Amino acid sequence: MPDTTQPEIPLQPVERPIICAPYDEPAEHWQYDRGSGTAFRAAGRRPAGYWYKTDRVGSQRGQRDLFEDENHDDLPLVNALRDDVRRWREADYRGASNVTRELLRHWARANAPRRLFFCQREAVETLIYLAELRLPGRTSRTGFKNFALTDADLRLLVKGKRPSLDAGTADFHPTLCDQPADPDLQALIRLGCKMATGSGKTVVMAMLIAWAFCNRGVNRDSRQYPNAVLVCCPNLTVKERLGVLRPEAEDNYYAAFDLVPIKYRPLLQQGKVLVTNWHGFGAESEHKEGDKTFAVVNKGPETTEDFANRVLKELAERMPILVLNDEGHHCWRPKARPEAARLTGEDKATLEAEVREATVWIDGLDKLNNAPADGSRGISFCVDLSATPFFIQGSGYPEGRPFPWIVSDFGLVDAIESGLVKIPRLPVQDTTGRPDPAYFRLWERMRASLQPGELLPGRAKKPKPEVVFGKVSPALIQIAGQWVGRFR
Repeated sequence: MPDTTQPEIPLQPVERPIICAPYDEPAEHWQYDRGSGTAFRAAGRRPAGYWYKTDRVGSQRGQRDLFEDENHDDLPLVNALRDDVRRWREADYRGASNVTRELLRHWARANAPRRLFFCQREAVETLIYLAELRLPGRTSRTGFKNFALTDADLRLLVKGKRPSLDAGTADFHPTLCDQPADPDLQALIRLGCKMATGSGKTVVMAMLIAWAFCNRGVNRDSRQYPNAVLVCCPNLTVKERLGVLRPEAEDNYYAAFDLVPIKYRPLLQQGKVLVTNWHGFGAESEHKEGDKTFAVVNKGPETTEDFANRVLKELAERMPILVLNDEGHHCWRPKARPEAARLTGEDKATLEAEVREATVWIDGLDKLNNAPADGSRGISFCVDLSATPFFIQGSGYPEGRPFPWIVSDFGLVDAIESGLVKIPRLPVQDTTGRPDPAYFRLWERMRASLQPGELLPGRAKKPKPEVVFGKVSPALIQIAGQWVGRFR
């Protein structure tokens, strides 16, 4: 007989989770009481933070316990910037250039044909606030005093040192400096934006490009505003989707979302956008000549200048460039990974693939940043956009730890409460009496049941796609059934 006394996991603890308007800063949020299993509306915005597992949950724990072995830490840099950027917004962007102020006002219009979400505007506001006014070397013209994020803290952040605003663990603190292992190489300035999938990251990239190109068009001699943007992405599918960021594209987002006032639109064409895959950062054969490889050709190792010319093409003459890392959680700096030795099979193969991608990607950016012969930066700054900017298992960092350069955060729960994305569903209905519902750990259970004939050839022991589909179909049908029942 099934255990009917076992507490159920709340699929949706509140009947109406949407409590905020998508175009305004959240004024309320749901708080979930884990003790009573109930939720209540709390005034004010949810502070930025993240949950992480304290240990791996065993398979014999009760359903409710699956959620209880977690701790929560704040993201102090994000919370400080929220306060400063809100203050800046309410002061009508005091101190920004005339072009910047016009763009920010244009994006905030309530009568726009396609209104921009608050999370999109806040992400861009934060990036512009730092890049134009607050990073060391910029002149803060806001006239403000008593910043939540002080100038002293910012100087420490870009040097990779611990700021006074942080009260985190001894081995983790926010930083805007991503330093290569070689101390002779210049560090990358990285700014991360965490945005839920479906909240419009591509529009944010278009807005940032418009800011850079329009300001540079008016101030042609200024190197503060890049007139070349490299968009890095993980695969060909994403690369094709990001073609809308090229100003010359027929379906470009600048026109589709009316992102640029008419008088500034010609300035967009003065800038250049290159969309590429991280694969292009791989080392080129010393025997390659043009598109062919010859045994008799030996050009020697590729220099950083040669690399920049090959990858950037005409953009190489426009350094320093702005780099946008789409799905930026793939771009991280691997370090010693003692726990990786315990991984086997598909887990090991997956980690090796992730590390290879991360290494090629970040090493390529380091080469571009250090390419100029005069010792200046090749990259003005990098922006990472991702729904999951966290380190993975085996990376050498605690699994689930966020990238330390996150400056803006609008995650899944925030997006749900603002009505931006659909509510996730869990297929957990189970009458077997197991303490752990059959579908809750579907992937692990499926892998454990695989037979030799259900695997693809090779050492990774990956299951055949049709086998995966067959084994997960009942869970998919159950989720679909929940949607159909709710609809009816």
